[in-house]
Amino acid sequence: MSDTRSRVPLLDSTFLRLETSDTPMHVAALQVYSLPDDAGPDFIAGVVAGFREPMPLRKPFNLVLAGGLLSAVAPAWDVVEQVDMEYHVRHTALPAPGGERELGELISHLHSTVLDRTRPLWTCHVIEGLEDRRFAVYVKIHHGLTDGVNGVRLTCDQLARTPDGPWRAPWQQPATEKVRRAREKGARPGLSPWRAPIELGRGMLGLTRRYGERERVRLPFQAPRSILNGRVTNARRVATQQLDMGRIREVAKRQQASVNDVFLAVCGAALRRYLIERDALPEQPLIAGVPVNLREEGQEGGNAVGFLWSSLGTDVADPRERLEAIRRSMGAAKEHLREIAGPVRPTFTLLTMALPLAALMSGQATRTPKPPMNVTISNVPGPAETLYLNGARLEALYPVSLAFQGLGLNVTCISYDGQLNIGVIGSRDALPHLQRSAVFLGEALDELYDADKARR
Repeated sequence: MSDTRSRVPLLDSTFLRLETSDTPMHVAALQVYSLPDDAGPDFIAGVVAGFREPMPLRKPFNLVLAGGLLSAVAPAWDVVEQVDMEYHVRHTALPAPGGERELGELISHLHSTVLDRTRPLWTCHVIEGLEDRRFAVYVKIHHGLTDGVNGVRLTCDQLARTPDGPWRAPWQQPATEKVRRAREKGARPGLSPWRAPIELGRGMLGLTRRYGERERVRLPFQAPRSILNGRVTNARRVATQQLDMGRIREVAKRQQASVNDVFLAVCGAALRRYLIERDALPEQPLIAGVPVNLREEGQEGGNAVGFLWSSLGTDVADPRERLEAIRRSMGAAKEHLREIAGPVRPTFTLLTMALPLAALMSGQATRTPKPPMNVTISNVPGPAETLYLNGARLEALYPVSLAFQGLGLNVTCISYDGQLNIGVIGSRDALPHLQRSAVFLGEALDELYDADKARR
């Protein structure tokens, strides 16, 4: 294999194989900016020109799928030197009045189409015409190239920390010693060959033991069948919401829960209400697949994600009781994961995800008596400080994920600037009026906050 060609890792290649015209396998970041006070009429055109500037590209933006007879069996990445930046960076305008509805419809359309596999698997749209002197940047990239945690880093780590600070587009190669040292450092050493099978065996025995406990570890294919688990077409609906992190932390502290527990409880409440409206709430609680970051220090690119399964308490009407049910369910899952040695966790995840992935890849997840899970819910850590693009302040950072056959809904959040920025994506045909679920997220946090405060 040449120096410019590398094999696609197993988990990354799974997303390449899962992709069809109805199930695009890309993820995206939607950034909303406010224009600087002194911005002229050509400000956004200047941003586009800066994005298109011919510069060396960094990985994974300079990778293209290799061709050849073996590509379907053993896919590989080739490094390319020349990329058509006019194609990859688009300048788009919203129709009037340029509100959240128009932006949501545009992003839903852009997110419904697959990326061109003859080119590097990413595109960017710089979108002007938003009301209140704002513009947006939408960057989508194939999940075979990155996971959510690394994707946030890629799209944000070259923005400025001050209004007049230097910035680069996500794909432009930085020339800093900090980045170079991070690459040279590499990942932590793994377990010795004789210990790895032992740790995997311990993990499987732990699952068996904990399944018999009162608060057992949730496993794949225990979820009730619901309208969330039908067939999907390529048409997507994207909705967004922002929640106050201060309120979430306050509830979490009082209930001795994590921020993620509270987020899951809010999602559970919103989905309960959405399904009740559609007369489609299962008697058993919905089960969420909750990705967790398994990335080692210094590890870059690709996917390093594990999975936990948790009840969403959708069978519980009381918001505080729902949060407690989720806290116990997630606690049992995290305790089991902690028992497995760190270097073995990715392999253990692949073993536990083998059947769910097979069901999703084959399209059989819509036909199994019980689906692998009802919904995927992710909490991705975001930037810790306010960010700027050529003086424009980043106001919101929304993740936009993906849907599968038999898994038609995804809810992902990113923390930024005191807010929890939530992206909801689902099948437009299977889950009509999905934007209402985003509204319900805000109302669910208010309900939980008020219920918790009233009992103090």
